[in-house]
Amino acid sequence: MVILSAVIASVVSEIGLGSEPAFKVPDYDFRSPSELPLYLLLGVLCGLVSLALSRCTSFMLSAVNHLHRTVGIPRAAFPALGSLATGTIALAYPEILYWGFENVDILLESRPFVQGLSADVLLQLVGVKIVATSLCRASGLVGGYYAPSLFIGAATGMAYGKFINIAVAQPNPTLQLSILEVASPQAYGLVGMAATLAGVCQVPLTAVLLLFELTQDYRIVLPLLGAVGLSSWVTSGQKRRKGDKGTAKLNEGNRRPTQEPEMSPSETSEHSSGYVLTEKAPYENNLCEVESSLCIDDSSYETEVFKNKVLVSEAMRTRYVTVLMSTLLTEAVSLMLAEKQSCAMVVDDNNILIGLLTLADIADFSKIMKSENRITKGLLVSELCSLDGKGCQVPWIAKPSMDLLSVQIIMDSHGVNQVPVVSEHIEDHNRQPVGILDRECISVTFRALATRESLR
Repeated sequence: MVILSAVIASVVSEIGLGSEPAFKVPDYDFRSPSELPLYLLLGVLCGLVSLALSRCTSFMLSAVNHLHRTVGIPRAAFPALGSLATGTIALAYPEILYWGFENVDILLESRPFVQGLSADVLLQLVGVKIVATSLCRASGLVGGYYAPSLFIGAATGMAYGKFINIAVAQPNPTLQLSILEVASPQAYGLVGMAATLAGVCQVPLTAVLLLFELTQDYRIVLPLLGAVGLSSWVTSGQKRRKGDKGTAKLNEGNRRPTQEPEMSPSETSEHSSGYVLTEKAPYENNLCEVESSLCIDDSSYETEVFKNKVLVSEAMRTRYVTVLMSTLLTEAVSLMLAEKQSCAMVVDDNNILIGLLTLADIADFSKIMKSENRITKGLLVSELCSLDGKGCQVPWIAKPSMDLLSVQIIMDSHGVNQVPVVSEHIEDHNRQPVGILDRECISVTFRALATRESLR
């Protein structure tokens, strides 16, 4: 079905728009196998550039969330501020703006009568484009990483190729290496595009096929495979380490605010909502999620069958912490520590659920109080829950009779890791807590079921 839909889309677009490619492929060459190590080095460089984009985006998103929480700048103002900042940067570097793929053509020097940019200007464009892309992403402006990846990769490859030519291929080269024949900078620019795309979005095969279809030349495949593979390897190792740390933090009840409009990404939930967000790490760990067509769901059919068979009542924790509005925050933390729980359900005198309190909520509230030079000792749960009218909110609850798959889908859509489970049998007390459900419960329950089935 993927092939069929792709072919139909290609035929329809060719009828309506013609067969002209998105950007012009420049003339390039591949001189000799002795040049292969230079392409491998380019792959490592593109991997590092991809990591720089990931880190910069993460930093910008954290900065925006910090400004929103501490300074009080409304989120609706950030797109305007981001546009103003990006436009100001573009006054000095207009190439960073999106002109279709014309700016990529300029970088690759594939258009006639266009003077090429120097290597130092290309390096400046790499840094500025990374900052501008991260700034747009953090401020909530529309955009992905596909076109920026191609731009950044083209600039990186062209700058690298020009430095190599200066060092080796000039009449009076810096390095006297007569056995080394070096290709034109355009060849490095094309390989840099694919390597950066693979590093940012973790799609090495897509990047290889994309460039191969554009060039229609098998000679470039060998250096292309090497560069793309190394770039993807450099970024995948870093993202895997981040993912391990993120999982550990989530189990402790920490949450990371995100800004992806869709679920994700990274989809957002307010930091003060009292919920633990899933580590989608749109912006921290997995930038390919912004290009949803490049990401797949690797859950198996067997997994879905197990989840459909299991009810919330079988997976939820029946030992949980409840606190009153009049409970001291220090006492609430002690109760969580005693039960080894990262959250507590806030109830009234009739044991009716009011809200959800997490360790991260308390830590954030403590920082705010200290920044205002207020005494933190003796603070009550009610003071935290009344903060901005948003603290301890419970936007969604589960019932014991719900199936686990439905609950997990809702948890994903809300971007939460924990939900209270309330009674469904007492009409007047339909918000009476009976348990807590988190992702660890779901994971352990599924693994236990799978193990039991294997023993049979």
